[in-house]
Amino acid sequence: MSLREEILNVSREILIKDGFGKMSMRKIAGRCDVTATSIYLHFKNKDDLLLALIEESIEHLKQALIEVLDPSKSMIEQLEILARTYIEYALKHPQEYEVIYMVRPEEMPKYPKEKFRDVRSTYELLAEIIQTGGENESLDVKSSLISAYTLWAQLHGVVSVILNKRLDTRIPQDQFIEQAINHILKGFVIEKTPA
Repeated sequence: MSLREEILNVSREILIKDGFGKMSMRKIAGRCDVTATSIYLHFKNKDDLLLALIEESIEHLKQALIEVLDPSKSMIEQLEILARTYIEYALKHPQEYEVIYMVRPEEMPKYPKEKFRDVRSTYELLAEIIQTGGENESLDVKSSLISAYTLWAQLHGVVSVILNKRLDTRIPQDQFIEQAINHILKGFVIEKTPA
């Protein structure tokens, strides 16, 4: 493992455990058994390090979604595959997932404009499928971007309930996920009017 990777891994652990406010270059250096100067060879400052953590996590999530895309499937089937992959990824990589969403906006460094598109790319991937489904009238869509953002928000809600251990103990997790996905996707199904 390279020093850069080690710095990112240690930083991720500290960020999750202690929060951004308590994540210091000195603390990271101590855990990596290097000097703080060594960290500055890879990252300009703490903000730069946080942005690298977020970018890396978003890229991994995006790649997981891209890998399961299957144009041979119907639009609703593609959305279902993406929804399942999104939840599965988040539950298998909770630290990476939490890094994307846990830092409060007021703690966030100003995001460079050229990198902002990468942050939005996950739900833009959903938006493209939803838009295609709307255009070929296989999905009920008024605004592909709003629909994609709503879909993402619902999936994020499902994941958050599980990761924050807020799921009612009487409800089996796998059944909760299954029913949540079914309910979410029903919003995209075009109602067939009786002949």
